[in-house]
Amino acid sequence: MNQKSSPREISIALALVPLVAMIVMVIIGLRFEIDLKFILLVSAMIAGVVAYISGVKVPEMFDSYGTTIKKAFPAILILMAIGGIVGTWMYSGTVPFLIYYGLKFLHPDFILVSAFLVTAMVSTFTGTSWGSAATAGVAFIGIGSSMGIPLPMIAGAALSGAVLGDKVSPISDTTNLCALASEVKVYDHIKGMLPNVVIAGILSAIAFLVLGMYYSGTTDAGGNVESILSDLEYIYDFNLFMLLPAAVVFIGGYKGYNAVVLMISSSVVAILIGMLSNGFAPSDGVNSLISGFELKLPHVKGMAQPVSDQLTTLLNRGGFEDMLKGAVLYCILAIGFGSFMHVSGALDKLMKLLLSVVKSSFGLIVTAFVAGGMLNATSGNAAFSILTTGQLFTQPFADRGIEKSLLARSMENSMTLLESLLPWHVTAIYMWGVFGVSTMEYLPFAFFNIFGILLFFFLSWRTLKKNTNSTINPKV
Repeated sequence: MNQKSSPREISIALALVPLVAMIVMVIIGLRFEIDLKFILLVSAMIAGVVAYISGVKVPEMFDSYGTTIKKAFPAILILMAIGGIVGTWMYSGTVPFLIYYGLKFLHPDFILVSAFLVTAMVSTFTGTSWGSAATAGVAFIGIGSSMGIPLPMIAGAALSGAVLGDKVSPISDTTNLCALASEVKVYDHIKGMLPNVVIAGILSAIAFLVLGMYYSGTTDAGGNVESILSDLEYIYDFNLFMLLPAAVVFIGGYKGYNAVVLMISSSVVAILIGMLSNGFAPSDGVNSLISGFELKLPHVKGMAQPVSDQLTTLLNRGGFEDMLKGAVLYCILAIGFGSFMHVSGALDKLMKLLLSVVKSSFGLIVTAFVAGGMLNATSGNAAFSILTTGQLFTQPFADRGIEKSLLARSMENSMTLLESLLPWHVTAIYMWGVFGVSTMEYLPFAFFNIFGILLFFFLSWRTLKKNTNSTINPKV
């Protein structure tokens, strides 16, 4: 039997090579429009070379890769299931229903703040920022674009709402994992986050309201809205049954049922609704699940009517195959990079370096945030990053007398708030694909993420200041 090799101690300079190379390549790639999948592939190869130089054999690298893929497989299944939901909800008319009545009753002044609040509500009930972005978020992309609101603003508002709901939902995987890894109760963790979430939420709502009122006054989309409404009325026979697929996900998610089972069940219900409500062919429903929805003029209407390119672009999306070619492939490549960084000892070396420079309790909180963000940025796997960060920092936090809930908040914020702002991260890539807006375009309008990160540091500092007279007097 072959024994595993013992990697020699890796130097700081060598440990930094893969991470610095990836960041540089991402910046260059954004400038020259190089496919991010290629950049992730090259980054993984560089990380593999570093692991080999440090003494790790190739079979061991791929054993580590396989182990990490296995841990990430539930998330990959969720990604594919979301693709199925997007496609079948277009087929059933669920998302078009929301777009149609949104265009009818929402004033342009309130589109951005509505996108923020509604997506936050959906995310809170379902516990998934990805699912709420792909459903409510996509609906508001359609509403806002039809009214002439810039897409990056709509994407920023929908993303902000999706992240807010994900943070405070008791059925969110990241929220539960952060509580578990820091050894606090999930509701205590949520309670601890509320000051940050409430203040950041209020500031974001005000910002989106002001921004929406300013930009709606510069657009004249009346004719475009009427055209979209006419096209939607022609394609779909709208009725309340079209909301059943959404009800399956929201109610089931609130009750804590398995996310993949719920999404597949919702897709099946959506196919039935599309057949019965709109007279669409069953084969088109199956194709919507597998390959994505493709807009075809329903033959039952007995007539042909041209449909705008804008509506076609909005509706033609989703399916398992779309996720396999997009977010799942990105996930596989990103996991390769992270697992090679881990097996080479590069991640451990960088973590030890961060801990070695900590001089204060507040510095330790900042270090936990940076470490969690770096682990997540390199691995593309929030679960791995949260559990690893918890193992690394539980004892240092205890030694300084810092309450465990602050560790939970450090991890939560470095995951949910930061990952969708990193262009190479799986979550950011997924949001790019769902919204049709690149990370760097929506980043300036991700108000909740930006306010949340800044407030986390300020409120953590304030908490430590209040505790300076405790039995263990931490250095702030």
